[in-house]
Amino acid sequence: MATSRGYLIVGDAQQDPAVRALFDRAVEQVEAGTAVVDAAYPVGVVTDGQKILGSGLLEYRVGVGAGPAETFDADSAWAFVERLRLLIGWNEMDYQLQMWVERRLGAPYFVNRGRDWDQEWVLRPEADTSGVPYSFYDFACRIAIGELKHGPSYASVSANRIFGWVSALGSDLPGRLKKHGSGDLPADLARLQTDDVTITANDAVAVIRIVIRNDSAQVYEVVLDHLVRLVDSTDFPRSYAIEFRGPTKVCLPIKGLPKKGVHQLFAAAARHPELHELIERYARSAMREDAWYENLHDEQCAMPGTFAVFALGMADRRFAPLVRDYLELVDGEHQSLQAKFVEAYIDSHGATPESLAYLVACAGNIQHLRHRSTYPAMMANPDSLGALLALRGTDFAWRAALFALWGRDADSDRGAVSIVAKGPDGLKPLYNQVFDLSGQETT
Repeated sequence: MATSRGYLIVGDAQQDPAVRALFDRAVEQVEAGTAVVDAAYPVGVVTDGQKILGSGLLEYRVGVGAGPAETFDADSAWAFVERLRLLIGWNEMDYQLQMWVERRLGAPYFVNRGRDWDQEWVLRPEADTSGVPYSFYDFACRIAIGELKHGPSYASVSANRIFGWVSALGSDLPGRLKKHGSGDLPADLARLQTDDVTITANDAVAVIRIVIRNDSAQVYEVVLDHLVRLVDSTDFPRSYAIEFRGPTKVCLPIKGLPKKGVHQLFAAAARHPELHELIERYARSAMREDAWYENLHDEQCAMPGTFAVFALGMADRRFAPLVRDYLELVDGEHQSLQAKFVEAYIDSHGATPESLAYLVACAGNIQHLRHRSTYPAMMANPDSLGALLALRGTDFAWRAALFALWGRDADSDRGAVSIVAKGPDGLKPLYNQVFDLSGQETT
């Protein structure tokens, strides 16, 4: 069974009965929870001393080894998927699962009338869907939900495509899932109803809907506790939407933030200091670099936990470590709301050690942090300059921070000399250290 690859793929099982028997034993071991994982790339499982590619074993279990279409068992196939996911991770499986949907439901029945980057899937006029078993729809929708739960933020595109295909083929399953969820969430987390609060969580569409009818700390505590348990103890999608309605409309003192319900929820909850630790628990549970609030887009896109962090950061210096962790984790290539928080914090507190720590962290993790004309005057004191010097780090973040504080002049030695020359005489040694101009003429 040895191959030049050092591992077996599904094609080997199709060509050799002995290899197929080995694949069958590997499937049994995964299902029994006794499989041994070889995490060296490419990830696989080891059976009888032979490595089998993990994605190949998956392809075998839901394809070649699954029997004819009319006997396909979605429950047992998905149980295998879940066990294998715990062993090798979703990212080692999602391509093969999407290919399963493509082969069973996509290619036989649909044609793309759009472009690769702007797809428009149309049911083939000659397509006869009468022979598609319900188990195929069931398994396909489970894959779509798995994409939402375990895939990257953009996996919602493939999930929605799958739901669209299944609906177009005549199944009402996507509609039922979008209305009621997958059924995997504990009942008390899927829906909470009291006189003051209604919360529904739908993992099939990654939406948490919250309505409160009493603006009190006790009500917000119920909501926050529910959110913490939902993201901490379940496989709820890491990218999701929070839709919130309450009797009080309040926003954070940060210009330019989207005035969405999720923003208003944390702005209102943070007015109650006794809830701050619970808000932090939610923020730390929710923060994921590759996850997003799904109902915020383009320049308003935000990592889950964003408004909780901003609310705590503006309210209490005790949460500075949380803010710094957030600013370092956030996907600065695709998000810019953090700059609005930093600017608002500096406006409120001045060029303090915390303010400058936030600015430097943000400058090193964002596409562009703008210069503001008020900053040079704020920096013209020994405490601020000393605090900035203590934060010197990577060259990229440092230079971006200097640009934000002093503008274009900070980008060249000649400009830096001009900045130092304009500063108070007693501060020139500190300015020289900031701009690395020791020994140059700056008077």
